[in-house]
Amino acid sequence: MQAAVQPAAAMLQEARGLLIRGWSRGAQARDAQGRIVLPWSDDAAAWSLLGALLATWQVHDMLDADFVAHRADAQALGDATEALGEATGSAALDQWNDAEGRNLAEVVAAVDGALAVLNGAG
Repeated sequence: MQAAVQPAAAMLQEARGLLIRGWSRGAQARDAQGRIVLPWSDDAAAWSLLGALLATWQVHDMLDADFVAHRADAQALGDATEALGEATGSAALDQWNDAEGRNLAEVVAAVDGALAVLNGAG
């Protein structure tokens, strides 16, 4: 996981910022009226854990036109997802996000835990 630690950590930090702006349950992203939208949509105003990560990846992907950069971002997405799986104890991030009683503080703590995993502290 070492090669993509920095890009994966950057994606997680960006995802954390999106989650703090707005958190969604039952959909990877919602607009300001609560309608389901794509996570990378300009209309998105709230994201699930996985939706926030996908939104950051899509932005990176659109900025990098070459294949090598795309492959590196895909690797970073995989590493970030794996770290989130370790932090949450679940590979099913949508189900974890949507679990009964889950709250934003737990979701943000999972991102922080994933960052610790990437930094070797988890």
